[in-house]
Amino acid sequence: MVPGPAATGAKLTPLQLKMREKLMGSRFRWINEQLYTISSESALELIKDSPDIFDEYHSGFRSQVQSWPENPVDTFVGQLKQRLERPIGAPGGLPGDKDGTIIIADMGCGEAQLASDIDLMTKAGSNAGKPAQNFKNPKFTVHSFDLKKANDFITVADIANVPLPDQSCHIVIFCLSLMGTNFLDFINEAMRILKPNGELWISEIKSRFTDPEAKDFVSVLKQIGFFHKNTDTSNKMFIRFEFFRATKEMMDQKLRRETQKRSRFIDKEENNNSPKSNNYLERRSAAPEGEWLLKPCIYKRR
Repeated sequence: MVPGPAATGAKLTPLQLKMREKLMGSRFRWINEQLYTISSESALELIKDSPDIFDEYHSGFRSQVQSWPENPVDTFVGQLKQRLERPIGAPGGLPGDKDGTIIIADMGCGEAQLASDIDLMTKAGSNAGKPAQNFKNPKFTVHSFDLKKANDFITVADIANVPLPDQSCHIVIFCLSLMGTNFLDFINEAMRILKPNGELWISEIKSRFTDPEAKDFVSVLKQIGFFHKNTDTSNKMFIRFEFFRATKEMMDQKLRRETQKRSRFIDKEENNNSPKSNNYLERRSAAPEGEWLLKPCIYKRR
């Protein structure tokens, strides 16, 4: 039987505190395992039926974060600040509109730390008062999606189907949120809502990947239609990726190149004489992506 949420006591002995911590750890592991091994649609129903599960999970998650060398959300916020040193839309700058508008979708936002940090950053003066030449203060809009409205930043949604128009976002972020058995649906949803030249930022736990450089993961996202910008494996716990949605002209050029490669039987990137080079749709029809692309993050029982 899985323990329910531990009751708080006014005064607990050291033994009681230890038992309470153990029960809370067991509860967190159980919730975590559920979220990784069911579909996003089922996860949404689970939280709707038992809203406290969301709070219990994120209480346990906060405890986990304290032991990490860094929080990936902080890394993304730092990346935003760094790239604001250049004009919006310029090489090295953030994608955005000419008037400075930058629309971000934070998919699986948790407690919406990203939106909160951007809100504080904007109020304090974006880019710490060091604007580049011709820099205009950005007009950020952050859409934060998760399974429960833990605060006013959050919109409740299954991140495989968010309430945003096609091609409406400049940046889509998945920060440790490719959970569930259908996480490639989330990636396809990111493709739908990204503007051309919009960017996809992903951070995930290293142990989830089937190869240390995550080349298979990158290959699948390229098959979906993303262009790969960067993979950062420097952190001992996390891998960070940057992709972008190409313009129609770039996609047409890519299609012509791939057609030429296939005709000469030298498509080295997509056909490597390996089972992993198969079309991702074929692999997905044979087994869910959690079995061959990203392993579930299941914490060991202590």
